[in-house]
Amino acid sequence: MNTVSGTGSSTIERINTLLLTNMKNILNEEKHNNNCINLYDVGEYWVAFEKSAYQLEKLAKDEHEAMVLYIKNHPFPIVMQSIHHKRVNDMCHNHIMTKKGMEYLQLVTRPIDKVIYDKWYKEHMIEYD
Repeated sequence: MNTVSGTGSSTIERINTLLLTNMKNILNEEKHNNNCINLYDVGEYWVAFEKSAYQLEKLAKDEHEAMVLYIKNHPFPIVMQSIHHKRVNDMCHNHIMTKKGMEYLQLVTRPIDKVIYDKWYKEHMIEYD
């Protein structure tokens, strides 16, 4: 996976770079995700997409609301959730970490209830329509 580091890059620029260089891999990972939170470092925050965003929102209810991203030339919107770096450090003490890199973490969670996830996803799509 390509890195998104950049001295002086804003969070938005880092998210944009992450999606431009890794969107296909991220979405493929999320398509098959059942019990993990995949987090990507974008500076002051870590971000999660799709099923990982759902799982992150369940764990960090007092953090930011999920955002729906409309990507140019991409056929459907993507749900993203963010969490501050300090909160991720706390989460790492309470969850099994299966992968760790400079700009990537994967935490194990309970399996996703597909029916509840689908409802959550649809609610976000309607809310942002």
